[in-house]
Amino acid sequence: MKISNVETILLSYRYQQDEAWKWSGGATLQRNSVLVRITVDDNITGLGEIGESAYLPKAIEQMIELRFKPMLMGENPFDTEKLWQKMYVFSSHYGRRGVIPTVISGIDIALFDIIGKILQRPVYDLIGGKYRRRFRVYASGGMSKSVDQLVAEAKDYIAQGYFGFKVRIGSEDPAEDIEMVRELRERIGPKTAILVDAGQCYTNFPWTYDTALRVCKKLEPCDLYWLEEPLHPDDIDGFIRLSANTVIPIVAGENEFTRYGFKELIERHAVSMIQPDVTRTGGISECKRVAAMAQAHHMRYAPHIFGSGVGFMANMHFIASTPNAFVMEYDQTLNPLRDELLVKQPVYKSGYVELIEDLPGLGVELRDETIKRFAYHDEDAVQKREFVPVF
Repeated sequence: MKISNVETILLSYRYQQDEAWKWSGGATLQRNSVLVRITVDDNITGLGEIGESAYLPKAIEQMIELRFKPMLMGENPFDTEKLWQKMYVFSSHYGRRGVIPTVISGIDIALFDIIGKILQRPVYDLIGGKYRRRFRVYASGGMSKSVDQLVAEAKDYIAQGYFGFKVRIGSEDPAEDIEMVRELRERIGPKTAILVDAGQCYTNFPWTYDTALRVCKKLEPCDLYWLEEPLHPDDIDGFIRLSANTVIPIVAGENEFTRYGFKELIERHAVSMIQPDVTRTGGISECKRVAAMAQAHHMRYAPHIFGSGVGFMANMHFIASTPNAFVMEYDQTLNPLRDELLVKQPVYKSGYVELIEDLPGLGVELRDETIKRFAYHDEDAVQKREFVPVF
């Protein structure tokens, strides 16, 4: 059994004017997904997703064709450990972080999808089995809206069965963020979990440690479920100091890569929880290693999930099979590139999402009609962003 083809599939959905959404990194005008499809013996295919590829679809396509496809052709798809090491070692001189680990992630996920289809078993059976059949799920929304809109949004999520919801902050003026979160907590009451995402690795105005600490102290009475990425990903010492000086759980990791990137975050207890994503961190194979490292340090795992249906299902299989992966993110922005690819839609009950069981591989399907309808648009303005230096 040998790999006979590796190809990239570029998809996009251009938001209508009333559908675009904002966050600390700018306004998102178009949603892109880069999928990798691997064929074995010319008749079995597997899908993977290359995470956060909005800005570089064409570059990723060329990278796979010129660099990664030659590494994979003729290989046995069951040799996942060998292939992961081969890809990582042969690319480490030009990309140990950033886009290269995301490419490795997509390929690794596609290999597990293939193996599941060959064996007629779901991916979770291949990576540890069903540790859990359902898991807590929160609504990931709150994109730069007024408090009135956020309150209405929160009540809608509660009615749908989510245990909590995520709201984005990270404006130029932290005082505005503090006031917004305080008012939100007061108006929705104490029971609903509020997860706050500062997204400071994206904003034009990264918070210093002193700013982050001041925000935390002001928000501690709000009983937040967590505060996400209040500092730049490289400020490990800042995360350590902040975690030691606030009762708010500090989380990070969606912008970290491979076990080597997570080593300090975990071993130095820089955060309360880590947030790797199987489409970014290094695939299912690497996320299992990161999770084991975190578990050895008594640290929980809350995956970042914000892509297409392929990434959604890959993360679901991972959570189902991993003891310390305890909660699932559900993107509330308009995302047809997720819903179109799912063989079955998830079911939400009383704050939990049910595992989609017993489908071979990941449980995703890419139809020709979907590829045609969401054909990639080579659009320069995926996001509208403006950089203003701070002096």
